[in-house]
Amino acid sequence: MAVTLQQVKDYLRIDAAYEDALLQTFMDAADSYLAASIDGYADKLTDADFASKSDMVKLALVSEFYRNRDTSNDQRENFPYYIQSQIAQLQYWADVEAEP
Repeated sequence: MAVTLQQVKDYLRIDAAYEDALLQTFMDAADSYLAASIDGYADKLTDADFASKSDMVKLALVSEFYRNRDTSNDQRENFPYYIQSQIAQLQYWADVEAEP
């Protein structure tokens, strides 16, 4: 399941449409970030559990991008711990094959 613009707007509690283009940019950036961070990302998306966790991370990334888009006073160097932890879990996702 891919994250939709409507899901992002619901997650961020946004009703208006005037920021849709910005939100789509953040969604694309989140997809790109995860694809670059996780080996075999596209292949692993076929696993429903992986895809579900990935969608949650995408929502968290988009939220982070949206809420902190003015970084002029931001002193952080990393994403919050919960995002880092979830990405690490996705990075080390094991390809488990069903036993015969």
